[in-house]
Amino acid sequence: MRPVLDLKSFLCGSWLLDRSLLDRRHNISGKLIGRADFVPSGCSLLCEEQGSLTFGSHHGPAQQRLTFLFPNGDAQASVRFSDGRAFYELDLSQGQSVVSHSCNPDFYEGRFAVTDPDRWESTWKVTGPRKEQEIVTLYTRLR
Repeated sequence: MRPVLDLKSFLCGSWLLDRSLLDRRHNISGKLIGRADFVPSGCSLLCEEQGSLTFGSHHGPAQQRLTFLFPNGDAQASVRFSDGRAFYELDLSQGQSVVSHSCNPDFYEGRFAVTDPDRWESTWKVTGPRKEQEIVTLYTRLR
C-alpha cells in the first residue's frame, strides 16, 4: 500500500472507473465502465461518476455525485451524498482505510487501498435483510 498524505491533491482530476458488481442474493453480476471526475469547489472536491452500466438484463447510463469535504486539512475527507447526508470518513495516510456506513436495515463496509500514485481501489460489502452484495471499483488516473 502507498501512503497518501495529501488526499485532496491525490484525488483531484479524472479517473477511469472500472466497477464490478455482484448481487449474491439474486445471483446477478454487472459492470460499470466510465470515469470519475474530482473537481475543486472551494475547500471541497465534487466527485461525479458517469458511465455505462450492465447489471443483469439492465443496460444503460449510470451516475453518482459525492462531495469530499476537508474540515481538518487535506489529509482526510468527510464524504457526503449529493443531498448532504454523511456517507463515510476517508483517511488514506496509511495507504489503506476501512470505513462503514449504516443504511438501515443494511450495512456497508468499505475497504480502500492505494496501489501506486495513479491507482486505487475500493471494495464495498453490503449485508442485511435486503442486500448481499460486493462492489469492487478500480480507479486509474487519466492523463
